[in-house]
Amino acid sequence: MKSLATVLMFLSGSAFAQCDNASHVFDIPYAKNSSYFAGQYASQLDSFSRVAPPSAGYLLLEFKVDPKQLTAEAKQYNKWLAERRIERIKSYLNKTEYSAPVITRILTASNSVDRSVSITWCPDEPEKLALQVASKDD
Repeated sequence: MKSLATVLMFLSGSAFAQCDNASHVFDIPYAKNSSYFAGQYASQLDSFSRVAPPSAGYLLLEFKVDPKQLTAEAKQYNKWLAERRIERIKSYLNKTEYSAPVITRILTASNSVDRSVSITWCPDEPEKLALQVASKDD
């Protein structure tokens, strides 16, 4: 039961905002208005999941949303599309039985118009992150 509490603490806090010693794996670009990635990136995800780092850590999926949209409707659509893009990658990794935790982050204050999901390996121990979350909540 203690490990379940640790996992829940790990997933509920804001410790994921910091990724020390990050190692950028690759980016998955998307076509405009699409949430489907090209087959070559499925192959890259397959390769990565087979040779995933053996150390403790988590995979960070990050997408930057351009905040300079003209309408609230455009902002809402772009956020929805960003979530769909990230979910497609998470679902694919789940099908490959990727075992490390996957954390997602959508950055809404970006100057980038890049339509890519950045995949980064963050080597850290979940227990250490849970302690960071607990100390931030105090």
